[in-house]
This record gives sequence, structure tokens and C-alpha cells, in this order.
Amino acid sequence: MRQTNFEKSLKKGQIGERIIWKFLEDRGWIIYKPYTENKPHYFDIIATKNKEKVIAIDVKTKARFNNWAAQGINVNHYEQYLQFVERTNVPFYLVFIDDKIGDVHVADITKLKNGFNPTNNVIAWSLDQMHFLFKIDQETISKLSKYDQRNCKFKRWDL
Repeated sequence: MRQTNFEKSLKKGQIGERIIWKFLEDRGWIIYKPYTENKPHYFDIIATKNKEKVIAIDVKTKARFNNWAAQGINVNHYEQYLQFVERTNVPFYLVFIDDKIGDVHVADITKLKNGFNPTNNVIAWSLDQMHFLFKIDQETISKLSKYDQRNCKFKRWDL
């Protein structure tokens, strides 16, 4: 298994976060980002709308699984996200930006059901449990590809 380059991973994640910032800002949300960088944090974005709504978002910029129409996250992170919601009552959303196909999906962490474990430390859910938001353009996909660190060749599950 290849060692992940932190700088590449960080850059790819920052591009993904900016995509979501713009999407939210275009819809009237105010974006807050953790001020402290390069340390573990619960989420990538806190967003507010009309001084009435508050949501937390973690953005995952990575391709879907090769063998399933699904996306997933680290099991420990999932458990931490659920604890955050339980402690704060702030809605928590996962946003998945597929850096190979370009699809962007969102899911309320508390509404994801029937998770499965493709590996011991990953929990995944079917894409049909998530809401499709939009598709990123080919130029952005190419930009993200420069930071790809996938351990295996990507193959579309639907071909």
C-alpha cells in the first residue's frame, strides 16, 4: 500500500472545499472555516443562513468505490460525527466530490442507513441514499487528478 502524501491530500481537499463554499455562497449561506489549520477537526465548514440555520459539513474529495456505487469514510470519523450531532444538535452533512466522474453528492449523517464495511476501518453507503447536487466540469476533474493518490486504478462500476 502506498504512503499518502499529506501535502497532496491537503491540496486536493482544499480544492474540494472551495467548490462547496462557492455552491453554498451562491445560495445565500455564510461560510466559516476552522481557523486552526493542519490539526484534526470535526468538520471542514460551518455554514449559516439568514442568522437562523446552522449546519456542519465535511467534504470528501475522492472517487467512489470501484466495486460499488458507494462512498465511504473512516469508521472512527463517522462515530465522531454522530457524537458531534448528539452533543450539539447541529445538522451534519457529508459531501462527496467524485474526482473521477465529477458527481457531487450530499448526505445528512444521521439519515444514512445500511452502511457496509469494505475494509475494517471504513464504513460506506450506497449513492442512492445520497442527494445528487451537481457535476463538476472536466477542467476541475483534471485539476484534482494532479493530486490523485489512489492505490488502485479507477474503474467505473456502471460500465
